[in-house]
Amino acid sequence: MARVNLDETDSPDELDEPEATSGRKPPTPPETEKPEAKKAPAAAPVPRGQVAGKEKLQPYITKAVAEAARDAVVWTTPHEGGYQSLSELIEDAIKEKVAKLQRKYNDGEPFPPRPRKEIRTGRPPRR
Repeated sequence: MARVNLDETDSPDELDEPEATSGRKPPTPPETEKPEAKKAPAAAPVPRGQVAGKEKLQPYITKAVAEAARDAVVWTTPHEGGYQSLSELIEDAIKEKVAKLQRKYNDGEPFPPRPRKEIRTGRPPRR
């Protein structure tokens, strides 16, 4: 009879193989039909280079602001409440600024959807 690894709760009489002396195998439990689990539809895979639920935004900012933001992330990361990524810092900053603009210009309510899908990009118009 082959020995198996035993932990402290097992006795040497409890082995994975049936007793050779009895000539009987332990009874096999009856097969029961398992109800098929309903699987939720699989979410569409996220394309490489993208993050689920996120949109890439690439505004131009001054080098000084960019460096200050990177420094803030590096020096706050080890602290509770610190930022783990530049994206996290930028998202929080935008949320705070939008909330402030909503309070100032829209009685604290979210702005209605803009009439056009896209915001004008490129060089600002000459004034």
